[in-house]
Order: sequence, then structure tokens, then C-alpha cells
Amino acid sequence: MKKLSYIFIISLGIFAITSCDIDKSPYDSITSDDLAQSETSAMNVTLGTYSRMKAWTENWHRLFEYPGDNVALSGTTSDPLFFTYNYQRIPNGSRAAGFWRSSYQIAVSANQVIGNVVEGSSESNDQILAENYYIRALMHFTMVNIFGRPYNQGVNNPGVPLKLDAEPLNHPTRSSVGEVYDQVEADLLKAAALFTESKSNVFASKEAAWALLSRLYLYKEDNQKAIEYADLVLNSGRFSLVPTQTLGDYPKLSPESNTETIFAVKFVRDVDYESNGWYTIGSLYANLQGAGWGELYASRPYLELVREFPEDQRNNFILPFVVNEDITWGFYVRDNLNYGWTPLTPVGDGFEYTHNGTTKTVETSLNERGGISYYMDTDEGRKRILIDKQLDLRNNFPKYFITKCSGQDDQAHLWSPVVSRLAEMYLNKAEAAAKLGQNAEALELVNVIRSRAGIPANGLYTMANLGGKSVMDVVMEERMLELAWEGHRKMDVFRNGKTMDRRYPGTHLVGNNPKTMIQPNDNAIIEFIPEAQLLVHEGLTQNPS
Repeated sequence: MKKLSYIFIISLGIFAITSCDIDKSPYDSITSDDLAQSETSAMNVTLGTYSRMKAWTENWHRLFEYPGDNVALSGTTSDPLFFTYNYQRIPNGSRAAGFWRSSYQIAVSANQVIGNVVEGSSESNDQILAENYYIRALMHFTMVNIFGRPYNQGVNNPGVPLKLDAEPLNHPTRSSVGEVYDQVEADLLKAAALFTESKSNVFASKEAAWALLSRLYLYKEDNQKAIEYADLVLNSGRFSLVPTQTLGDYPKLSPESNTETIFAVKFVRDVDYESNGWYTIGSLYANLQGAGWGELYASRPYLELVREFPEDQRNNFILPFVVNEDITWGFYVRDNLNYGWTPLTPVGDGFEYTHNGTTKTVETSLNERGGISYYMDTDEGRKRILIDKQLDLRNNFPKYFITKCSGQDDQAHLWSPVVSRLAEMYLNKAEAAAKLGQNAEALELVNVIRSRAGIPANGLYTMANLGGKSVMDVVMEERMLELAWEGHRKMDVFRNGKTMDRRYPGTHLVGNNPKTMIQPNDNAIIEFIPEAQLLVHEGLTQNPS
């Protein structure tokens, strides 16, 4: 018997992203001749590819976001997402295997169009080709960043197979990280040159290609080009940052009505999610309207950072689950990295508490920019606290629900995952500027994002109020604040040679060998190639243990 392909060209119903009347037949019933001769057939395949990306986003989000330091899981689970979250990889995990499989299915779908539609035959055909080049680039780019080491750790490190045709029995072996990046760059440049129209932001666009190029060049540390392509998007006139008062409702806006979203994978109310959104990304982060598990919370480091300024609208992406409005607690982290809490009594503008029989006042501390933090004495010494009403607990973890992946169109956990948005372009440019020594410009760009978040003028950065931080530290913190739960943090840390510091409460600390400080050269930062693929794909090599 011939070996099974790692790419399965299976039937799927074509989902109409727009309201236009389209052929609902499975795309694999369309022949190469149909594709070559019919723009409608090529568009139907492309619409089917967009539809398939909806299932792809689930593992994409989990593999990129859960290993970061924005999240804290409150219990163990049999779901393989746990092994990604705690860096205890397994070679037969369904999450990595599903991401591998769906990414290549989508790439093959794009290749069907690329291989059969003639460039230059019409503006409509060029547009369709451009969208598919972008999609193929996105698949390979995300794959190489999950299964390959960061670019700056060596371009000759193993990447992923480059699948550039639609032949199911053609099994390319792993290309190097550098070769994959080169192909992604070529596909995005090709796409950008071919786009002929501006559709809504649930379709690939010239600006979406530029945005992904900016990210790619940032990852490559080609900082001038990262700035160049960020500027192309910023100066395009197509997008604008949502207003401060709207920022907290960012995920509730449908993509087409969101001026900041460059490209998102569209989910539709009452169509894509049953039962108000159980078994979705948002359902693990929160329980809303009676739907959702609410088991993965905002991390302590993120909470401490965002709460420096109560005016920061990004606080609205976190919903503390209050069970008693009449009781106030001060939450701190014990020396064993578990949560502790002490009742507080409001007194005037502050709080008092009792320690060792003595009434004391919670200490308020201001940093160089007026950011607020609070401290109290405990049996383990002076501790920083978070002040909240009495919260519900799960396994002694206070429930700080994350709502950034929920609430679109007033449905509990409906969400259209954002691939690129304008705030990232400001922060890409800021990081590149910092690396080029353009410190004033980097801070100015960071301050655009901080101002939009509602942080007052005294909370903006100058070279005089960094408080011992470097400009690069400031950029990294702002990326953490702004891009949390969008799949950036893991890559931001490791591609910059930083250590992922997870010395905070969460079940990543359980087990015999918990990883609290993950170094950028740790083998665990990249996923194992799915074991099933090694069995059926001759010449495919595994990542090191």
C-alpha cells in the first residue's frame, strides 16, 4: 500500500463569507480545467479555504498563546493543550497534529488555485491569486514558528516542509528555517503586487500582506524593512486605531465594522458556534451568559502591569468574577507561588488590614510615571497585592476571566480571531526603531498606543522616566499589554533571546519537573513534529527532546 499523505484533500462545504450566491458543491469536485477556465470556480475554492481557516484558528491560538506568560491555568486537564501550556511536549498530541494537518490542507487548497489560474489573464484572477499567495504564506509562516526555532537562532535549523503544489502524494522533506522564511517573503511580495481590489478585512489584502511582511522582517531582524512595511500599512489610509472609549469592546465588534483590524478570520453569529460558544477559545478563558469553562485566567504578571493605571482601557479585557461586593481582598503571591489573600477594610481613599494583631494601612507606591502598585505585610514579608472584591476561586486560583476572545455581536464566545491589526504596526515599528538606536522615535510610537489606551499624559514614556528600564524593555512590555491573547507573546520573548519567566501561580508549576524559567535555547520552545506524520512521511525528521 502507498503511504498515506500528510495532506488530505477532503471535501468541504463552501461557506459564503459574503452574501453572494455561490456554488455550494465541495471544492474537490472542481477539476483543474474548471479552475483554469472559470473565475467562479477559483473563487469558490478560495471561499472554501477561508472557511477552513476557521477550524485552523483554534489550534493556532492555543499553540502560540498558551506557552506565554499572559495566562494561568487553574487546573490540570487531559486535553493536550496542557502539554503546550507547561512545556512538557508530547509527540502524539492532537493539538499540534491538528495544526499541522489543517495548515497543510489549507496550503494545498491555495496551491490548487495558484497552480491553475493564469496570472495576468484578468484583474479578477490576479486578485484571486493574490489572496491564495497570502494564505499559503500565512500557513508556512505560522508552521515554521511552531515547529522550527526562531530565525535568529540559525537559518540552517530545520524548518517545515514547503508544500508548493497540490499533489497529495508529493511529500517534501523539511526545508531550513531560512528557506521557509524566503518562500514566505516571496509569496507575500507576489501577493502584494497582484492585488487589484480592496475587499473587506475578512479577506486577504495588499495591506494584510504588508502587515505580515512587517512581522516577518521584524522576526528576521531586518529592522529597516520592518519599519518600511509597517509604514506602508500606517500610511495606506485604510485603517485607524479604534477610539479609547471603544478599545475595551474591540472583540465585540464584527471585523468589517472595526477600523483597526487588517485581517481577521470571520466567524458568524448563530452559525459557527452552537450553545452560545462552548468548546471555543473564549470558553476556556471565561464563563459568560452561562457558557464557558472559565479555567484559564489572566496571569499575575499581566495583571500587575495593566493595573498600574486604572484608566488603562485594557483592564476591560479582564473580568474578575466577584462573589461578594461587600468584602474586599488583597491578593498576593506566596513564596511557594500560590495565591494568598487578606481581608481589607476601606478607610477614606485607602485600605486597612490586620497583621499579627496590629491594624496597618495598605501602602501605595507610585513609579516614575505615576503608575500605582499596592503593598502589605504578610507572614512571609512585604508583598505586592491586587485589590479586588471577594472573588470566586477555582482550586484556590482567583478567577480573572479574559474576555478578549468573546462577545462579538453580543454572543457569549463568538470571536473572529485577528491575524493583523494596526496597533501591531505601531509596535513593530517601535521595536525595530529601538533596535536601530532610534530611542526617541520608539518611545513616541509606544506612547501612541498608551495614549489610545487611556493612560494619562504623566504615564507616557520619556527618556527621563524609564526608571531603570531600557527602551527595548518598554517596547516589550507594551507589546505584552497591547497584544495579549492574540498569539504574539511566546514569539516576542524567544526571538529576542529573552527568558520566559513563569514564576507566578498556575498549574504550569505542577508535576515533577515544572518549567518556571524557559530559556530561548530550550528544545521545549518548539513543538514535536506529530508522531503520526513521522510514520507515514519518509524522510521527515523529529525535533530534539
